Parts: sequence; C-alpha cells; structure tokens
Amino acid sequence: MKSVEVDITPDKSLVKKLGMVGYRTEQAVAELIDNSIDARLGDTEQIDVNLDSKLGCITVQDNGSGMNLDRLRDALTIGKETKDKGRLGQFGLGMKSACSSLGRAFTLVTSTFDSENMFTATYDEDKWLQNHARGWTNFEINREDAKDDWHGTIVTISKIKVPLYPNQLLNFRKRFGIRYGPYITSGQITIRVNGRDCSPAVLDVVDSTRRDVHIAVPSGGTLHGWVGLRARRSIKGDYGIHLYWNKRLISAFDKFGIRTHPEAAKVVGEMMLDHVPVNFHKTGFLVESPEYRDAAHYFAENSAVREVLRMASSSSSSADGTQHEIESVLSFDRGQSHLSPLAAKMSTGNASRLLRDADSFVQEKDGTTFNFEFDDSDACSIRNTEDGGGDVQVRIGRKNGAFRLFKNPLFFVALLRIESELVAGNKAGQDFVERRNRMLEEFIAKRLPQQKTTSRPSSSRKESVHVSRYTLQYELVELHDHLKEHFGSEFQFTGLSTLASFLQNAYSRMIYSVYTTEGAGQVLCDLISDKFDGFVTLLNPKRRDFEVLFESTQSARFIAVREYGHKLTSSWAEPEKAWLDLYFDVTRGLVPSYRDELVFILEELLDAGLATAAKIRARARNRKILGEIDEYLPGE
Repeated sequence: MKSVEVDITPDKSLVKKLGMVGYRTEQAVAELIDNSIDARLGDTEQIDVNLDSKLGCITVQDNGSGMNLDRLRDALTIGKETKDKGRLGQFGLGMKSACSSLGRAFTLVTSTFDSENMFTATYDEDKWLQNHARGWTNFEINREDAKDDWHGTIVTISKIKVPLYPNQLLNFRKRFGIRYGPYITSGQITIRVNGRDCSPAVLDVVDSTRRDVHIAVPSGGTLHGWVGLRARRSIKGDYGIHLYWNKRLISAFDKFGIRTHPEAAKVVGEMMLDHVPVNFHKTGFLVESPEYRDAAHYFAENSAVREVLRMASSSSSSADGTQHEIESVLSFDRGQSHLSPLAAKMSTGNASRLLRDADSFVQEKDGTTFNFEFDDSDACSIRNTEDGGGDVQVRIGRKNGAFRLFKNPLFFVALLRIESELVAGNKAGQDFVERRNRMLEEFIAKRLPQQKTTSRPSSSRKESVHVSRYTLQYELVELHDHLKEHFGSEFQFTGLSTLASFLQNAYSRMIYSVYTTEGAGQVLCDLISDKFDGFVTLLNPKRRDFEVLFESTQSARFIAVREYGHKLTSSWAEPEKAWLDLYFDVTRGLVPSYRDELVFILEELLDAGLATAAKIRARARNRKILGEIDEYLPGE
C-alpha cells in the first residue's frame, strides 16, 4: 500500500460558511461580549454595544487587555484555541462565526495596555473571495502608533446581513441583563447598549422559600446555586432554572430537573454548571453528555430542590400566593404608582384561577377592618358586624351569577370592595346592597338563564400544549396572551411560531404562522398591527407577496395569518401538526426558504421524543399527503 500527500488547506469560503451556524443576532453579539469579558483587567470593564441602523453596522467595544500582534493572529486563526479551558471563549470559532453571521465584513482594532502599537485587521467577504493573491498564509494586518494610552478591542461589523429595528435595543438590554447578571452584579463589568446600561435581572423570590444548593456529583464536578419560589405564578412560562457556565447564562428559565406543569410555575433558581460542556457557540449545554445527565439527575434528587417543589405544589403555598395577588389587586387606593390597570395586570383565565383558589383575608383602612370570605355558594353580601364595632363582613360566593356580567371576575370583587366602604357603619348602605343583590339575581335569572355557573362557557378548546422543551417562541408569548384576552375567534400559532428554536440555520427574515377561522383573518391582522409594532402581518399570503414585501421593507418579523377550514383545538399546535403545517407552506411555495430545514427540524423532534412518526403519519394520512412526507420518516 502506497501513501500520497494531499493539500487540505481549508477553502477560502470557510469564514462565510461559519456564519451559517444558526446564530440569532443576540447570540452572535453575545459571542463578542464573551471575548470582551475574557479580556477584562482588574477594574470594572466597560463593554459598549452599538447598533446603528442608519449606517448599517454593529460595534462591540471594550477597555480590556487588548491584543498584541501574536494574539490577534491567533484570534483570526480558525479553530485556534487561544484561551484557557473554562473561559467563555475557548474553541477558536466564536468570533469569526459570530461576525460572519452578522455581516459580510468586519474590522478589529486593538491595542494592549503597555503597547506603543495599535493593530487593525479587516475581513471583507467579497474582496477575500475574489482576491486570489491573499489567503490563509498572508492575511494582512495594519500597524500604527497607539493613541492616548488606549487599550482594548473594537469589533465593527458592516455590510450587515441581519435586520436592525428599534425593539432590539430593549430586548438586548433585557436579555443581556439576564445573561450576564452575575458579572454585572459582582462589579466585574458594565454593559451598555446604545449608551444605556443593562441592569441585572432580579427574580421576585419569596425569601422564606429560598434554599441554597451545593451538589458534589460523584462522577466529578460540582453544582452550586439556589432555588426558590416566585411571589407570583408565571403564566408565560417564565419559571425554571437559569443555567450558567462560568457565570455566563446558557439557558434561561430551563425546566432543568423540574416538570413543565402549572404546579411548578413559581419555581425559579440559578445553577452554575461550570463542569458541563457547552456547544461551541454557547447557546446550549450538550444534553447528551454524561456530565449533563448526571447533573440533571442529582439536581432533581437534591433534598433542597425537592423541598421547594413540595412547597410549590402544596395548597398552603398556593393559597398564600393567591391571597397576596388578590390583595394587591384590591389595594388600588393605596397610592402605589406601579399598579397597572387590572385588564393589563392579568388575563381573565388567571383571574378566574385566583378567584377559584381564594380563601379568607383581612384588610384594614381608616380604623375599619374588612373581613373578606370566599366560598362556593351563590351568595354575596356586605354586613356590618352585629356588635357595632366598626368591622365589615364581605361574603363572596364564587357561584354568584353576577360574575357572569364581568369579563374579568375580579372586577366584581373590586366592586364589592368599594361598596364595603360605603356600607361601613351605614345601615342605609347595607340595606341598599341587599336590595341591589335581590334585583340583580332577578335580572340574571330572567335574562341569562342559559348559564348556571360563574365560569365562562365550557369548550373543548385546550389552553395550550404542554410538552417539555417545545414552547412558543419567546417573542410571541405576549402576543399570544393578548389574543387570548381580546380576540373572539379561535386562533392557533403553528409552523415556525413553535419550531424556530429547532432551526439549524437562522434566517434574517422570520416568518411566523397563525391560523384562524374563515372570515376572522382581517380582524386578527388588525388586532396584531394595532397592538404590536414589531411584526408585519399578511393575510393569506402567497410566495410573491413575501418577495414584494422583502424588497420594500427592512422588517425581520412577519406573521402570516391564514384562514383555516378546520376546528382549532389549541392556541398553539402540537409538534406533529406544527411540522406538517410548515411542510405544507414550504413545499407549496407559500413561504420562501426553510426547505432544507424540514428534515433537520423533524430529526430534532423525533430524537428528543417531542413527536412520533406514527402521529405524523396519521395526521398526514388525514390530510392526504402521506405519500409526500413518508420519505422524511423512519420505517414503520
């Protein structure tokens, strides 16, 4: 057997291809912030992020240690590990892939603390690919005199490939406040986005429920952090554990070691998993690694974690939280400037839950004690105590028909709260309330005979789909809740609205899908457009509609509203239906791009156990497209 030597120098297009790894804009900028954090000196480091939509560029600047010529060369070398293990940037890929994903050109300007030189390196994708005289062995770096003892690094990305829009600034500050909270809190860094500071996220945890967690994993490594209960249950999925790697957030509100269930909707915490490996662009842990599996197992079995989970599911914990929330709603006259209108404060569904779980509590005002008692009767009354001591008894029966007159049931509770002050020490007021109640009962009995309970009409419609790791895209959560509150017809988020997190390659234009009933599409489009500025809506669009729109707008987020002839049983689709809806839209040319992603997304869903081939086949058979999609699925 003879051997031959061949040249396997990477193709010059490698830098361009590195930018196709699937970063979101926020993730790519975070890679550059990671590099800045690794370069920090002893004092607090200032990191400035600037997104300039007019000039079409993104800049990340720090006043860290900077780089000399050798370190800059290593930083530009693909795959060169220039940092110690455990630091945020250790794979030698992040900076190049992040910059290339954001734009077709980037410039690095850097100087060290004690250097007389400042170095500038520029990569321009178009020139790099066209200039055959330049290659891996003779990349050009410019040197000039350092200015004013400046040290640090400036990375500027131009010829950008991603959209820049106003909402990004607020989102970036919020997300970076979560992602880099430990660094900011400890005073190691400050981060500004377009001149405004990012504040570390603070979870509203009930102090008495907080438990420290320290776990020595038998196979090696340690976990440390804390768990506790939020003061209020999250209705948007904002619960779970923030998972950090070397003080850098990898996964926010991760259902790590806890189940996705309403009983756990108050559980929050922070855990440092420094010994668990992450993927090279630090958007997730390697969940199949033995380190991650052991960490999740021993976290779930930890006594402190189990105690907090018991508190979350216990009726006493639920009642305490419920009383706190109801009392805060009724305290509208206490002068708290932060209280928002009730309709915006909570959804009707959440208000109904609060009413259902409410027990008894006491409020005091101006020397009068108001005793609120909730039960499952149909009676409501307000009475002065018999001894004339100034106390008022407010009895609220959850089955009282008056609740049906209010869209949000807590409006009626608030009305009784107001009337209780009029009744205090006033016999005439008490008589008025009793007479009003009798007339109200008569009206309800004659005019609303079809409803017998205080709840809204029953329906086969599901509230949402609860499958671990399969969620509605985070930027659609507020829109979803708004539609549930204000849109009278059925709707369902599907396609990329739930599957975008499984994309292998991120696109600069994201097309979400919402289905609704026939004839309701225009109302839904108007409702979205009036309330949310960040989305462009299209009603029953064809591919040509998107092509025309792409040429005329720089917007990055589109919502395709499609009128649907079948019954919608949930407000966002199950994984199997979401994938089939995306398949149908892509293969019929109703949305551009994503064809190559269909197989990747399906593999992710099947491998993670989020969907089954049998359910997809059954749905496809009903839609008469089984023959088309059978090649995507494993054999029966």
